[in-house]
Amino acid sequence: MKKVLIRYILPVLGVIAVVLLDQWTKYLTVTQIGEHGRIVLIDGIFELVYVKNYGMAWGLFQNKQWLFIIMTPIVLGAVIWQYVKMPFEKRFIEFRIMEVMIAGGAIGNLLDRMFRGEFGQGHVVDMFYVSAINFPVFNVADSFISVGFVLMVVYTIFKYTDEDFERMFPFWKKKSVEADTEDKVTEENKE
Repeated sequence: MKKVLIRYILPVLGVIAVVLLDQWTKYLTVTQIGEHGRIVLIDGIFELVYVKNYGMAWGLFQNKQWLFIIMTPIVLGAVIWQYVKMPFEKRFIEFRIMEVMIAGGAIGNLLDRMFRGEFGQGHVVDMFYVSAINFPVFNVADSFISVGFVLMVVYTIFKYTDEDFERMFPFWKKKSVEADTEDKVTEENKE
């Protein structure tokens, strides 16, 4: 039971916690700030605003909700598949946490796209604005997705080895074995 709790129940609760935090902040933004509202937290540096985003980060792919509604479950499926296939070892705990962060953020934004406005044509509520650098407005879900992804890149570069990746992504091992076999056959043919 302890293995099930650690391997599956805690990660699911983590995803739910990210989604709830995201949806709660969006609810507060809509009800407390409202359209065209603004709360200056640090003058000239950081503000809370209410922005309806019909695209993705930085306003890309505006009004292409169907694309996100189709792609998000595919990405979530890949994350879940990889999570289950990866060895359950301490070495990979951080990577699993990053997957939980990304999954929770993706689900939070997917819920907005599906249910804020006409079904399947909704918008994502964004609220955090770093005015000091005029950074695009973002939300809690975006934060979890971005931080999770950046940490994955950092860990990929600085922590995990080729052997780790072969264990984390079992399909990579097959490709590298096939490539090694082809290289050996080619070398033997040259002789």
